[in-house]
Amino acid sequence: MVVMTLEKVPMVLRGELSRWLTPVGNGVYVGRVSALVRDELWTLALSKAGHGRVIQIWQTRGEPGYALRVHGLIDAQLIDLEGLPLIAVKYASWKEAMERFTTSPQAPMLEQSEETSGPSNL
Repeated sequence: MVVMTLEKVPMVLRGELSRWLTPVGNGVYVGRVSALVRDELWTLALSKAGHGRVIQIWQTRGEPGYALRVHGLIDAQLIDLEGLPLIAVKYASWKEAMERFTTSPQAPMLEQSEETSGPSNL
């Protein structure tokens, strides 16, 4: 199962995603595709998203049962808190929590594109 959410992206990207995934709401696409197709859809989304936001979530084994990657987070950052992927909002006290609960702020299952990921000093 793959879920992709789109915000402020060109309409051409929405049309291309609807060929592979089913639109279930405004900017929300769901489907069951192979890992190869999932990765190709991510590459397509990155190439056409511009300054918009794209989030892709898919089912995995283990806890919490899903993985995700994001593109275009301006005021937030994707973090891993003891195996639970979270999106930390800027100016929140997530840095203190990260120091208390873990020594590794970024897990390999989380991906954040670097093109428009926003400032790194959250």
